[in-house]
Amino acid sequence: MRDPEDPTNYVGPAINRTARLRDLAHGGQTGLSGTTTDLVIDKLPAGVWLTDLGTHALRGLPRPERVAQLCHPDLRNDFPPLRLPKNIAAHGLPPQLASFVGREQEMVHGRQLLTAHRLVTLTGAGGVGKTRLATQIAEAAGGFDGGVWYVDLAPITDPDAVPPAMMRALGLPNQPGRSTLDTLLWFVADRCLLVVLDNCEHLLDAVAELVVALLGGSSQLTLLATSREPIGAPGEVTWRVPSLSLADEAVALFSDRARRVVPDFRIDAETAPAVTDICRRLDGMPLAIELAAARVRALSLIEIVDRRTQQQRRRRTTFRLTTHRASHLTHVYTKLGMTSRVQLAQEAARHSHAPAAPSPNVY
Repeated sequence: MRDPEDPTNYVGPAINRTARLRDLAHGGQTGLSGTTTDLVIDKLPAGVWLTDLGTHALRGLPRPERVAQLCHPDLRNDFPPLRLPKNIAAHGLPPQLASFVGREQEMVHGRQLLTAHRLVTLTGAGGVGKTRLATQIAEAAGGFDGGVWYVDLAPITDPDAVPPAMMRALGLPNQPGRSTLDTLLWFVADRCLLVVLDNCEHLLDAVAELVVALLGGSSQLTLLATSREPIGAPGEVTWRVPSLSLADEAVALFSDRARRVVPDFRIDAETAPAVTDICRRLDGMPLAIELAAARVRALSLIEIVDRRTQQQRRRRTTFRLTTHRASHLTHVYTKLGMTSRVQLAQEAARHSHAPAAPSPNVY
């Protein structure tokens, strides 16, 4: 709107924000606000691209602004960092819909590891709580002015898709004339970042290659990974995440999740033994405990214990039968002559649709 004291001038929030964006940029640099970026990102002419410049505090305005630079081969595209040094740390961590229970010692240890090392990998079996612990540690971590970011690799099956997945998680658009890896290296080069790489176990080689390149290209980057096994990159520090303590944490988690489906659920002298038994049978594994707690809406605690007991019995019976059959087959196989062994291998290969080459080295 027009300034009532100066009809030739305009005032208002949009004008103020535009002026502050101008203060950030250098001469000849074209800066875009986050709102403008969203409006034009899918309508850019050929040869034009946007470069993410981070999220910054704007003087006198309560809300930080995400800034992008408009780039074109005919324009100058390389500029020093924006002129306002106070970066607002951006957080790309996934929202958590349930409370975080226990893990006080693990939180302290995790923060200590991040302070001392640049590549930390939380390992452990599926369901032990690696992802939730990593995101909690990342959220509590301080000193990362460039932000804390989260990259979920669980849905990625192609190793070549790992760098693009990270680029999307960081909010970086494709930039003509610059490879995905070069874009990532440019982004992390002078930023103090913490990036969580979640679910790396099925992409170990690709993740290791990317990690080595990124850590080599930035002295301020810290990576916190989760994987069922170590990534195997130089400088990696691994920490195996333990199950929840059966004495208190596991029971507290069960109680918390049970109250989400049965609000008046309580741990008392009557329910405590059954809950403790359930948590013990589930080996203190957070995911299994959460799934069991969700069943209190339909089953009593005793019924949950009974069903878990039946499952364990079936597994033990199956294991014994399988072991007995395997032992019997091994005994029979050792009695066969070499010709019979080769014929058996060929027959097995025929039924499995796999080629078999008869060889006297089949044992």
